Amino acid sequence: MSKKYRTDFAWAFEGQKARGAKKSLITSLFLVLLLAFVVDYLTLPAYNLRNSGIYLLFAFYFGVFGILNFLMTQKFSGPSRASLTLSGLLVAFVVVMSILGSEFINASKYRNQIVISETTDFSSSFDKISLAKVPVVDRDTAMQIGDKQIGKVQGLGSQFNIDPAYTLVSTQDEILRVSPLEYQGLIKWFQNRDSGVPNFVRINVNDASDVDLVSLEQGMKYVPSAYFDQDLLRHVRFAYRTEILQDFSFEIDDEGNPYYVISVVEPEIGLFGGLDAVGVIVVDPITGDMEKYSVEDVPDWVDRVQPTELAWYQIDNWGYYIRGFWNTVFGQKDMIQTTDGYNYVSIEGYTYVFSGLTSVGADQSIVGFTLINLHTKEAMFYRIGGADETSAMSSAQGQVQDLGYRATFPVLLNVEGQPTYFISLKDQEGLVKLYSFVAVTDYSLVGVGQTVAAAQIAYIEKLTEKGIIDGGSSQMKTIEAKVLSIDTAIVDGNSNYYLRLEGLDKLFIAPIRIDAELPITAIGDLVRVTYLDNDSATLVINAFDNLQYDY
Repeated sequence: MSKKYRTDFAWAFEGQKARGAKKSLITSLFLVLLLAFVVDYLTLPAYNLRNSGIYLLFAFYFGVFGILNFLMTQKFSGPSRASLTLSGLLVAFVVVMSILGSEFINASKYRNQIVISETTDFSSSFDKISLAKVPVVDRDTAMQIGDKQIGKVQGLGSQFNIDPAYTLVSTQDEILRVSPLEYQGLIKWFQNRDSGVPNFVRINVNDASDVDLVSLEQGMKYVPSAYFDQDLLRHVRFAYRTEILQDFSFEIDDEGNPYYVISVVEPEIGLFGGLDAVGVIVVDPITGDMEKYSVEDVPDWVDRVQPTELAWYQIDNWGYYIRGFWNTVFGQKDMIQTTDGYNYVSIEGYTYVFSGLTSVGADQSIVGFTLINLHTKEAMFYRIGGADETSAMSSAQGQVQDLGYRATFPVLLNVEGQPTYFISLKDQEGLVKLYSFVAVTDYSLVGVGQTVAAAQIAYIEKLTEKGIIDGGSSQMKTIEAKVLSIDTAIVDGNSNYYLRLEGLDKLFIAPIRIDAELPITAIGDLVRVTYLDNDSATLVINAFDNLQYDY
């Protein structure tokens, strides 16, 4: 073979290798771009430089490109090495920046991320909730009540389920739990995608009988259970590619119109650390219209600007890093932490989340409790020693241990100026049978009754006997009046009497067990009744006496 021929062959061979390498490069790039398109559509990442996930996602893409290029060329070429090196550098960058923004280095910043006002004056600073506003329907009860509603509309239960979220919302006049229907799956979405989700469940938390399956004139098309471009997250993400989104919450405005409220969060500490809500995106699920609001401009009807888990994480940091990071490892001096669980309470139209705070390593007691306004992020710490929620639940259950009732997680109330846990007691079927009030400062003080009023009265009597309050309830009233009408009905197997009295625009309810004279009471009789007054249109009688008789 001549020298010239060998040279021409080498050039041809090198040219073929170059073309093969270029083809492998283009093929690898095409496959990675195709993968990126699929991943983007399925995972919907936020393309934000302060989102650590986006760096790891691109590190994944570069890693896949380097490996594909190696497999096609059978060697670590320059593009493969560069791609894999860049992938490793991105991972290392995320690790380093995460450490620089961690609690280990920034403990004081994490503690001060939420501003908390501290007080020991519970009575005057914590608003009293009237008997008519006591929330007797918790999330589990709401699920039970709501599930029965879907069966009232023929064919609805075969297409939809009820979202188990049951968000607590405060309207102008009521405190409600609301939850939309959701598609049962891809096929059911495909069959109903043009009409959308037709209903949502609305439950008054103060009255378990006040429940409604609200029908919409136009269905909700942009919901979390939908698919493809009607999926709520995808619909929002395509309009807001850079926002870090958290906590999709179903709410209604003061006119009863449904919306989804999505919190927009950003890191405050370092590059990635200390997430905090900076605004919300409000989405009309019927039309798909959406609008972003800053924290200062959020409409008043929106209950949840701050995601509950995020707010509670900040509370934990506030109590945990009181003396810096190393104190959490060694001395643990003055450290406090949240108890296991939290609940919600509505005050002046705002939804608050609350939980007890206990010393680190302590037993079942609290040093106080905190409330966070989920709209404004205003936080209050009430420094009051007492029993934690679990102890209060056990104490309430102990009052009826022979019945085997289970306690719900407590709601915090102000009863006669005393911090009080309100607890419902349920049977094995999950039905509420009794109500109880338990003193935070002394969980042996428990009032139990078949109605909220009866339980509250029994509790007030315990407080009076103990000398904690003087003279009984400031809301307790005794009057004498003539009977305008009296009727009876059986409720949960018990006879209740319903009376209207002269001069009072209220309906009085009297369980038969409170007095033997109820069955013989007639219109025109003069009676004496004792009741706990509030702004409700119906009041439960605590004591009854027909003055026409002396039995």
